[in-house]
Amino acid sequence: MNKKQPGVMETTIVVGFALFAMLFGAGNIIFPPYIGVIAGESWFLGFVAYFFADIGLAVMAFCALLTSRTIDRFESIFYRLGFFTSRILCGGVILSVGYIAGPRTCTVSYELGVAPITGDSAVGMAIYSGLYFFAAWCFCVRESKMVDMIGKILTPVLVIGLVVMIIIGAANPMGEMIPARIDNVWFMGLMSGYQTLDACTSVVFGYIIAKDLTNKGYTTVESKVKAVVQASLLMALLMCIVYGGLCYVGANAASVYGVDVQHGYLVVSIFQTILGLGGSVFLGIVVLLACLSTGSALAGAPATYFVRLSNGRVKYNVVVTLVCFSYAVISNIGLSNILAIAVPVILIMFPPFLLMSVLGLFAKRIKNDNIYKIGTGFALIYAILDVMRMHGVGFADIINVLPLSEHGFGWLIPAVLGCVLGAFLKPTGEQLPRDFAD
Repeated sequence: MNKKQPGVMETTIVVGFALFAMLFGAGNIIFPPYIGVIAGESWFLGFVAYFFADIGLAVMAFCALLTSRTIDRFESIFYRLGFFTSRILCGGVILSVGYIAGPRTCTVSYELGVAPITGDSAVGMAIYSGLYFFAAWCFCVRESKMVDMIGKILTPVLVIGLVVMIIIGAANPMGEMIPARIDNVWFMGLMSGYQTLDACTSVVFGYIIAKDLTNKGYTTVESKVKAVVQASLLMALLMCIVYGGLCYVGANAASVYGVDVQHGYLVVSIFQTILGLGGSVFLGIVVLLACLSTGSALAGAPATYFVRLSNGRVKYNVVVTLVCFSYAVISNIGLSNILAIAVPVILIMFPPFLLMSVLGLFAKRIKNDNIYKIGTGFALIYAILDVMRMHGVGFADIINVLPLSEHGFGWLIPAVLGCVLGAFLKPTGEQLPRDFAD
């Protein structure tokens, strides 16, 4: 017997708010003001580019999950790659995003919200990380209530805090807008949005949202698609308002800061200057809420995935407890060390993911799995070689001749060629999109 569905408006608000909170981490606070500082009078162009590359790619990934009917399959959009490969790549995305972004939410919230007030110390960070992930555990330990807890409790307070922060910053400009300090504001905005990882997190959070909708009584494909689309539109609207406001606040401080200002320092400095110690405390609360909502979801997602992968042989509350504990330990490594590990992992995982997201939009029309397999294989090979080149292992001559390689998009040509080659290879079997409930 199916559970009675809540009202459409209630579901849209709760799930949309939850999506906003899951995607909006500390990185989403520090990038837009910096874009405003660099872009100056062209801040709106930088904002649009950033929004397109961040939320645009995330929404595209959600659309791919819905179009291919894989939002609640643990192979996710990778299922056309085969039984083992799909699980390896999907698990790799979930683990890499979780174990990089999860501890990073704690580290960033400490460095932006706590250290400016109390001072930075290893002991302070150790205590804070324990308390932080205990709070995250409280929000995600009840799997069936996680989305409601985030959407009904954390997000409303977070949104109010962000709006107040933006209004205060806009009403008290630190300086004045000046012409852009770079020639290509649009590209700078695109690259900043690309680095947020929000597109990858759509896979991490997609299954959580789908399972929550099932628990709410949305058992058909059509009802889930409609609910996720409506929630995504609300999430995108909230992101648009917040990103635009933060970019504007940064643009009004363009005459005060140089292009080499650190992203985190910029946000702290703006609100310390405007409100003094009260500004630091207020910013700390907002950053904590933003990070805690994302961190809670990033702890719940790997637990949900591995419980499903084990066919329920391991218990969710046991796994999520271990995940939160391990996140707390890793967060003490330090933000710079976490980022040093994060960059090569994400550079390897992101190209195959983006390719599968694009192909997933046409899942019903693409009936040859080799298009997926060869295209993704070429993108993955390029990504591995590029990371090796970055670490001085070699392959510079191969990488540098490819168009767009200097901008991080050198994988596009190999991926397209791989898809074309795959189209001419005889498929071993047809694997059309399957229903959510399969």
